[in-house]
Amino acid sequence: MARIPIFNEDSDFDPVQRRLVDGILGRRGGRIPGPYRLSLHAPEVTEVWHPLGEKLRLNSCFPLRLSEFAIIITARCWDCDYVFNAHAKIATDAGLSQSIVDAMVKNERPKFADSKSGAEEEAIYDYGVELFRNHAISDQSYNRAKELFGIPAIVELSCLMGYYGMVAMTLLSHEMPVQAGAVSLQGKVGKQ
Repeated sequence: MARIPIFNEDSDFDPVQRRLVDGILGRRGGRIPGPYRLSLHAPEVTEVWHPLGEKLRLNSCFPLRLSEFAIIITARCWDCDYVFNAHAKIATDAGLSQSIVDAMVKNERPKFADSKSGAEEEAIYDYGVELFRNHAISDQSYNRAKELFGIPAIVELSCLMGYYGMVAMTLLSHEMPVQAGAVSLQGKVGKQ
């Protein structure tokens, strides 16, 4: 059970919230995504948060397979079942191997294909995991990502992961219930 009320499409909204919800519903297929169900308690935050999320997720310089992979890496590193479940199927539908997702659920390093797409996935994985777990990226991992994607893309990658870190923190701190039928991440990174 969430610690604060969760907004849904039929909630009573003040005029500022209603304006934001109408915009979100129009761009998000008639539904309010999970994080906004909480952030609407601070509508001024949601007002700037939503366009940033749209830019980073829906207008990314990365193909969907890689941007969604970056999101589930972030979710895994934050132990955020909600975000992981919301994005894992999108990632696999976009071409990410189910075996990569399965390994991540078990908190294991995935095996990457010996191909260009495998090299891209491994570069994003190492970049993200090192950043979240070590609070730094090795020169080797950083330079590999920079060579594969270019400077603007790795700046965007850092922002995308940071954005979804913020999403995960919001969902976790207010204990957003996970979706029905959600997979539970094993070997929680943060539990000691």
